[in-house]
Amino acid sequence: MATNASATVVSLLMAALWLAGMRSPWGWVMLFFARGCVAGIQLPVSQAFVAECVPRELLRNAITLNSTQFNAARTLGPAIAGVLIGTSGLDWALFTAAGLFGPVLACLALIDAAELHRSDPGEKVGRGVRAVYTGYRESIRYVLDSPGIRTAILTIALITTITIPLIQQVVVFAEEVFVVSPFWFGVLASAQGIGAVLVAPWVAGELSRARPSRVQFYAVLGYAAGVAGLGLAPVFWVGFVSLAFLGAVHLVSASNLNSVVQLQVDDEVRGRVMAIYLMGVLGTTPFANLLMGWLISVFGARPVVVSGAGLLLLAGLFLSGTGRLRPLDAG
Repeated sequence: MATNASATVVSLLMAALWLAGMRSPWGWVMLFFARGCVAGIQLPVSQAFVAECVPRELLRNAITLNSTQFNAARTLGPAIAGVLIGTSGLDWALFTAAGLFGPVLACLALIDAAELHRSDPGEKVGRGVRAVYTGYRESIRYVLDSPGIRTAILTIALITTITIPLIQQVVVFAEEVFVVSPFWFGVLASAQGIGAVLVAPWVAGELSRARPSRVQFYAVLGYAAGVAGLGLAPVFWVGFVSLAFLGAVHLVSASNLNSVVQLQVDDEVRGRVMAIYLMGVLGTTPFANLLMGWLISVFGARPVVVSGAGLLLLAGLFLSGTGRLRPLDAG
């Protein structure tokens, strides 16, 4: 509740300051820094909270469904924002983002804490900076000693480092490659969300029945194919289809790896391990974005994106050929 309320305040502040005319880059850097600090607590807590919402026998279904909605939202959200920005402007997009926290806060307020399925917390964790660092070291040691969780985190970090910065260059393709209007940029940005929505029913209903290592191997190959399709797209609609395919693949891959971690982790370290997992999901992206932007400015969008597809193909073949994905099946 506290983190969602804090995120609401930051989002409202962003919308109000944009409407008031604040365009200072450093001002927005500080706002996004504040939003990132809130998200750093909010995301692992929300991921760990799902285990308290259902009895143990329904945990697998709940985790699969939660992973699906989490990754679908991460894919669909930017798509909706792109359409809003292209049709109504950034101010409407920012106010809409702030308003969407309302239903979340209302739902959290309706939860009866007495009905939650909380496990025995075991040994109490101390407070203070030293306790935080001690818990962090223990969590890292736990991850390193858990082959399936370690593999999932390293795999998602590899994928997001290469793929997410490439996909986020959609604005470059819209403006410089396909040369389309802001409206069609919004349409192009929505492609990933459309792909994720189309595949979400299958992910929610069938993903848990498939072997995680096999799903992940084909997902990495799918990333390579989708990124290559975007890089080589001769016209707008080929790029749109490639991005939609990438949205579908990303939902399958991220939900698969998220479920692996959630199902293999022990309850008493779930929150801390999910924080490390989310560092793999989000931690390298800002630096990879900087590198990707520089490479595109030097070599151009198409060569860089196609090269990324080649790296993904090699990564998929390496992970499968060396058996590095097998620990994903341990759960």
